[in-house]
Amino acid sequence: MKRRLLFVVGAIAAAAAVAAERQLVEGIVVRVNDRILTVADMRKRVTERTAETGAPMLPEDYPRLVAEAADDLCVLERAIELKVEVADEEVTESLKGLREQNRIESDEQFEQTLKGMGMTLEQLRSRMHDQMLINRALSRELGTLPITEEELRQRYERGRDAYAVPEQVHLQHLVFPTGAGAGDEERARAQGQRLVAAVRSGSDFAVLLKQETESGAASGGDLGTVAIPDLRPEVRDAVAALKAGEIADPFVTAAGVHVVRLVERIKAGVKPFADVVDDLRQREMADRYRAKMRSVVDDLKKRYVVEVHPELFTPNS
Repeated sequence: MKRRLLFVVGAIAAAAAVAAERQLVEGIVVRVNDRILTVADMRKRVTERTAETGAPMLPEDYPRLVAEAADDLCVLERAIELKVEVADEEVTESLKGLREQNRIESDEQFEQTLKGMGMTLEQLRSRMHDQMLINRALSRELGTLPITEEELRQRYERGRDAYAVPEQVHLQHLVFPTGAGAGDEERARAQGQRLVAAVRSGSDFAVLLKQETESGAASGGDLGTVAIPDLRPEVRDAVAALKAGEIADPFVTAAGVHVVRLVERIKAGVKPFADVVDDLRQREMADRYRAKMRSVVDDLKKRYVVEVHPELFTPNS
């Protein structure tokens, strides 16, 4: 019996040693009190971030990811102190919303998606549970952050350049296709020139456009309002000197012979305050949220045992 007890004790000690050795080999990148994130844990976060953004993480982004992970662990510790709770049913509901948002209908498709991210369903549930805890703890810590209209107007005035609108043009467009045969381009150019001459003599461009497109001789229509920088260079050059109601000379591209009429020219300006107030409020709230959160997390780091070793976690680690 004594030999059996010694064997069990020895097995437990060996298992503990293996676990300790694994952590030592992997390296502990972040520690907050008793919570740790190893190199392997951080690799999983890189995989998650890559899946979220659809782009690989750059080497210079790794230290920021480590810093964010340390912040997360601090807030998770605070969530325990505040006795914040998240029920399994809430995680399940959030998971359902995630699937609907990404239009994943079957369990098999969902499992394949998770497999591509290098995650299991339980790992995803755990991450979502922790993120919900973090959000609730931060909400309690941050409280309400009221913003007045005057503050939003001040932000609008400071950042008017962000709401600048380039010059725009409203265009109608017609293109006569050119074939590969000899004389095709000349015939298409002659069609364009006849149409331009007719419009300049008083014919209605919209009527002619309808006739040409319905007959199959050309394609085109109303292009709506387009920002000047978004126009193709040849179109931008053709309408550069036009006034509202004028039609440009025909010009040739690989698509064929083009005819363009300027319906309206809209000067460059700035979006009015009323059109951007929601965006202003979101940006102001995000800035205040980040500033307050930074203050909260910095205070937590003074209270907790925090160790961060970004040098252990690199793209090659």
